[in-house]
Amino acid sequence: MLGTLLFYGLYRLTRRLRGLRAALLDRWLRPSGRQGEQLGEGQKEEGPTMEDENRRVGTTMGAANGDEAEVTDGRPKVKCDAPNQDTGVPREVFDIEAMAEEPVFEGDASLSPLQCLQTLLNLKSAQGTQPQDVYPVSSTEEASPEAECWDDYTFSGASDAELDLAQLLKISPEEHRRGVHSRPHAGWHFPVGRGLTEVVRCPLWDFPTMSYYTPMQQTPFEVVWRVWEEVSATHAAGDPAPGRGSLTDREASFDFTVMSYNILAQDLLEANLQLYSHCPLEVLKWSHRCRLLLEEIVKWVPDIVCLQEVQENHYTEQLLPVLSQCGYKCVYKRRTGTKTDGCATCYRGDRFSELSVSLLEFLRPETGLLDRDNVGVVVLLQPVAGSAVAAQGPPICVANTHLLFNPRRGDVKLAQLAIALAEVSDVVRSCRGRGQRCEVVLCGDFNSLPESPLYSFITTGRLFYQGLPVWMVSGQENLSFRFNHHRLFAPLWPSSLGITDNCHYAAGRARSESQSKEAGNVKYSHDFLLQLRFCPAACVRPLDLELIPGVTDNTPDISRTYELHVQRNTIHHGLNLCSVYQHTRPGSGLPEVTTLHSEVGATVDYIFYSPKCDWPSDDLRGDGHLASGGLKLLGYLSLLSEDDLWAMGGLPNPHFPSDHLSLLAKFQIDLSPA
Repeated sequence: MLGTLLFYGLYRLTRRLRGLRAALLDRWLRPSGRQGEQLGEGQKEEGPTMEDENRRVGTTMGAANGDEAEVTDGRPKVKCDAPNQDTGVPREVFDIEAMAEEPVFEGDASLSPLQCLQTLLNLKSAQGTQPQDVYPVSSTEEASPEAECWDDYTFSGASDAELDLAQLLKISPEEHRRGVHSRPHAGWHFPVGRGLTEVVRCPLWDFPTMSYYTPMQQTPFEVVWRVWEEVSATHAAGDPAPGRGSLTDREASFDFTVMSYNILAQDLLEANLQLYSHCPLEVLKWSHRCRLLLEEIVKWVPDIVCLQEVQENHYTEQLLPVLSQCGYKCVYKRRTGTKTDGCATCYRGDRFSELSVSLLEFLRPETGLLDRDNVGVVVLLQPVAGSAVAAQGPPICVANTHLLFNPRRGDVKLAQLAIALAEVSDVVRSCRGRGQRCEVVLCGDFNSLPESPLYSFITTGRLFYQGLPVWMVSGQENLSFRFNHHRLFAPLWPSSLGITDNCHYAAGRARSESQSKEAGNVKYSHDFLLQLRFCPAACVRPLDLELIPGVTDNTPDISRTYELHVQRNTIHHGLNLCSVYQHTRPGSGLPEVTTLHSEVGATVDYIFYSPKCDWPSDDLRGDGHLASGGLKLLGYLSLLSEDDLWAMGGLPNPHFPSDHLSLLAKFQIDLSPA
């Protein structure tokens, strides 16, 4: 019983496959140009039914057995009708023996469509058969001996059957893609061999648009990955590079360039090799990276260079000797603890003179908050004027720092930044005391994204931090999926740090340093406790409080409660800083990146500066700072997007020696008469 069922199933499957083969053959041979004319609107095209297939197969088999065979010249002939009357293939009687002798062309996948067609035409030409005798022709089209259109390709009636490119050029690329001038076949077909059931097929060959034209002559060119962007019309257009500025009586200005560069300490690279698994080993060697680093500095010749992650032995043995020979004077501060790298600030001795230097250490164990080894360098530089120019430039305060990387310690980053801003504010105040204005340039690796609250604090001078999740400060990670977050509350840092909410030293540097050493167990200063006078609890008068004239008879102003509450939960600074870069690529709108490794690409390096303003130089702002004339941004070295850097193999690579890109900007400062 089981064998009978299997035999019956195979029999039904065989009949079904025969029907599908006949249907596919009918669809292949049907000309697409006549389908719309022969089929009514809304009518579906159907292949031959099972009965038609059985009838056709039976007729063919009967003819083979001699039932309906016609004998002519002693040779049997079989009438083989086309599978469908709408195919356009003319009915004709085929000679079986002649067809057996006819050469059979088997398609080769290695041949192009043009080569396949040429081979088929040669076969037909040898037999004296014209292509139009076997290819279906639509009733609306007449076969022309001069030109015969086969699907998407046009051939001349000549015996060589060469491709008519002039006709192809009349079809636009978009029309070719939409198939406006071509029949909607999947590809051309040509029946050869033993009957119409064996069909050589070739897929549609989509010619490239530019292949129809004469190839353009290509000349070798050099890819320029980073270009210099001018942002000021006053800068000379003929200056090919952001070179050093000049002092003239007519312009009364001083131009200088600043570079900020995290050069990736070799010890840190070797300790985190998993971040550079995409890099060839030769580009990770310090000898290779040091050569590229020095070549980049020599190429741009910046007047001020701020370097981060500078390994101490590489600085003393290689970088410092070469930079000194190039005319640079350098100040270096190594990170505290066991770290081997630090920050270095270098300036050209013929362009600036050093007025003061401050080496900052952010490690303050007595505070309980600042327990990291990051450092900073603050240098006050005086522009050097030429001997023939009677002008005096204002001093420039250049700060260079590298904040903590840990994305989950935003509180530490804010405290470190507050120390650096307090030092810069102290330098600016000292210049004000001498009757001078002071410009500010703040460089470094801040390990914070452009949309982060820390970046907003630098550029706006204000940050309300009450209840802010710590991970959100730098924006490096998104930990919003966690339920419990460490949040920021007042006080943001202990008063023993000696830094106020305005990012100033509490009462001068001497007092702040002595306070940090002698604080002992005192956690809150008297000034901080005085701020609690107008908190909501302090505005409620106790019932048993004795009324003492001039002491307990004061009633606090309730309208000031919210304002003072907001001020207590906000940090400020009055340096008026803005970023050189806009953090998006012009034109494409893609975000710029300053660092890239196998895990992430982002913008964390910045050059902030005090922009040019319209305030008179002798006016004072409300925060006590001397109103600065400001710096005018003339140009900058463009950054790249993440896609651009991955196209080069990521960072580091044979062109860029670090996992950070260098930042370079050119400024102009107004000079005052001597």
